[in-house]
Amino acid sequence: MTSSAESSTQTPFHPLLYLALLLPLAYILRKPLLRLVTPRGIPDVPAFPNPSPLLGDLPAFTKVLKETGSFSEFFDKTARELGPIAQVRLSYLTTLVILSDIQETEAVFNSKPTTWDRSKDTISFFRTVIPRGQLSFRTDPTFKHHRRLMGPAMTSKYLSSTTPKAAQAASELVELFMAKAKIAGDRGFQAEDDLNNATLAGGMAFGTNWGLLRSRQEQIRQMPSVPTGILGEAEFTLHKVPLAESLDYLFESIPIKSPVPTLSHFIARLNPAYHKHHRRLHTFLGKTISQARAKAQQMGADAAVELADNTLDMMVARELRGDDFMPDEDMRDELVVYLLAGTETSATTLAWLLDRAPTFDDLTTSNVPYLEAVIHETLRLSRTTPGYTREGESESLRKSSHKSPPPLMCAAMEDTMVLGRRIPKGTVLLGITATGWEDTSTPVYAGDSADDEDTVARSQRLQGVRTDKTARKYGFWEAGTGRRFMPERWLDEAGLFDPNAGPSLPFSTGQRACFGKNLAMLELRVFVTQLTLAIFFAPVTEDQNSFVNYETVTNHPRQSIIRPCSWDSPMASATASATATASMPDLGA
Repeated sequence: MTSSAESSTQTPFHPLLYLALLLPLAYILRKPLLRLVTPRGIPDVPAFPNPSPLLGDLPAFTKVLKETGSFSEFFDKTARELGPIAQVRLSYLTTLVILSDIQETEAVFNSKPTTWDRSKDTISFFRTVIPRGQLSFRTDPTFKHHRRLMGPAMTSKYLSSTTPKAAQAASELVELFMAKAKIAGDRGFQAEDDLNNATLAGGMAFGTNWGLLRSRQEQIRQMPSVPTGILGEAEFTLHKVPLAESLDYLFESIPIKSPVPTLSHFIARLNPAYHKHHRRLHTFLGKTISQARAKAQQMGADAAVELADNTLDMMVARELRGDDFMPDEDMRDELVVYLLAGTETSATTLAWLLDRAPTFDDLTTSNVPYLEAVIHETLRLSRTTPGYTREGESESLRKSSHKSPPPLMCAAMEDTMVLGRRIPKGTVLLGITATGWEDTSTPVYAGDSADDEDTVARSQRLQGVRTDKTARKYGFWEAGTGRRFMPERWLDEAGLFDPNAGPSLPFSTGQRACFGKNLAMLELRVFVTQLTLAIFFAPVTEDQNSFVNYETVTNHPRQSIIRPCSWDSPMASATASATATASMPDLGA
């Protein structure tokens, strides 16, 4: 009894004693435990040192994003500091490979989709809003079916039939700019909203002109004066046509910067405004598709195909002829993709160009090489799309949550080699468009020498490990000019346009290259020519000419302020010579 009582009254082992034993053990094991939960990345691919446990390079990425508001800045920094191929560990399960060698980027993006394909992360951004559009599919039978039916819309035959619509829109834009200039006086004004309305107003998608520019002109006629903004610009507050307002709302709801796109879109759909705009646009498109089908049946298949002058009429006519079939839901989403892929990129590129417009003498209708040079130089320098990506299938990728949103990504569908490094199946790859800034003194990628003259040699040393081992087909931009606006760099000694004068991939390449490239180039040629022939764009102040950007689906200028006037005005006469030699500001290293 005594011994039993004594054991029952013994003092229990105090929890603090357990803690005292565990703390030294935890201290001893801290480094192995942290290494265990720290993202390791891909062996033999350059990476930033000292990744954070669990989060990898995500804290560094977040810091740059907060400082600049641009996710592409971090990937550009990665290429500059780590080399032509590098990796960013975005979490314990997700690693992104950054590729900045233009020839290897072309080789990867032109490879078969069984090796590299569109990434699931990119698909998830667009699938929330346009689930049945090309942007939301891997390169599978559904994608190929859509591309077959949509493809003729980008041929010269159909684009030439839509040119009068683009020319009419450009003419209305000239009238709008001059009406605003009359009220603004010597002040400039923001132009990007007008450009968005103009590129959409052409009706090239479904033949219907929403009266966007006319609506804006009518509103301006009722404005005797407008206030002055903080940068000294005239502030025009204009209301959008309801359909354009709904389209803009849906574009802005694409969760391009969300780490969890599906959740972000679910939350967005809780807003009654989303349902209002979604219902308005989809109701319009549904009615328009029905009307197009009825018109094609009345005309007959062959006549409808021959006379189609917009994308929708072309699709329903080919469908009636038995060439292919697309359900209304798919056709509706493809029309939205068409608007996004063609008009959105055109408007953004024009916004970058306008306050740095070429001179009247340079851009005559007969000087086609210089026109091409101006457009390609604007695309190169403005980087309307910051990068393109590819990806491959793997179990870890299916379970991961991508934490950063490059606009268009691809992934490795099998283990493969890129610049002599083994890239495992499931890795997401981003080819950055900063390659267009590369010159012989400021290479995009890091090298093994700081000598400016060694840039060409660095590229040549990569030749032996590239997928395509032929000699580099692109030239280098003149030393120190990679970030300057110089259209003449694209012209050869005979004054002809040379598409391989230097590095630039504004529309990506391969089977998943930008579908709206031909439409965007057509609109750019028409608008640039008509605007610069009809209007003199006077210089704006330095603080109105900033190269600061903000990123959505495309890369926008934060300021797109212009000062339009007629060519025979005193302002044009006084500043013509200065404008002829003006250039885009140096963006720095």
